Amino acid sequence: MRIHTRFTRARILAAVILGPLALAGCGETGGPDAAAAPEDVPESAAGRMSYGAGYALASSVQDQLGEDFHADGFRTGIADALAGGELRVSDDDLEQARDDILARRASSQGQRAATNLEAAREFLAENAAREGITVTASGLQYEVLAEGAEDAPSPTADSEVVTHYTGRLADGTVFDSSEARGQPATFGVSQVIAGWQEALQLMKVGDRLRIWLPPELAYGERGAGGDIPPNAALVFEVELLEIVN
Repeated sequence: MRIHTRFTRARILAAVILGPLALAGCGETGGPDAAAAPEDVPESAAGRMSYGAGYALASSVQDQLGEDFHADGFRTGIADALAGGELRVSDDDLEQARDDILARRASSQGQRAATNLEAAREFLAENAAREGITVTASGLQYEVLAEGAEDAPSPTADSEVVTHYTGRLADGTVFDSSEARGQPATFGVSQVIAGWQEALQLMKVGDRLRIWLPPELAYGERGAGGDIPPNAALVFEVELLEIVN
């Protein structure tokens, strides 16, 4: 059944088209095709509010579409909507455009994941041969940097722990650090990625390890946000400060 109310139709199209693209988004926003700024911001409250709404909408769509954002197309769509015109692209064509973009992105993501996996395996194989590196049955690699008291407790899978850590990609790029923030992290052992779960249960309070995680013990093919690529090997320095319970 087709819904002919323009407002309702626009909301449906936004959910159908932008939703999946937001989940698969990649690339930088903006660039030479970015929308031009308006000449003047209206003085009235309604004008300022409308300007803010337009800015927020454009920013949101640009972020979601990433490198596929087309400023001229966006401006034309806004102009047609404000003029009370009908959509000049059919629902089927809009959905086909979405599917084409998603297919291209999936192919690109798959190629990137395969390349990264090969690089991760090479990196980890070289690292495993270094003196002082222990490799577990799962593929986790670790090096002891400092040891706590001999009788200090170790967490279990059900424990909640307090840690300081710094996470890096294989090339040394830092993507997260409680130490840089100056605020230890508290979480349940079972709530973190598999490599962390295993490493924490090998530690005693006061221990500090450097751990290397193969992709399957980290974020795998999906990666994590814009900071951790698909199939990335990760390196953490982890200090176990406390077991809360």
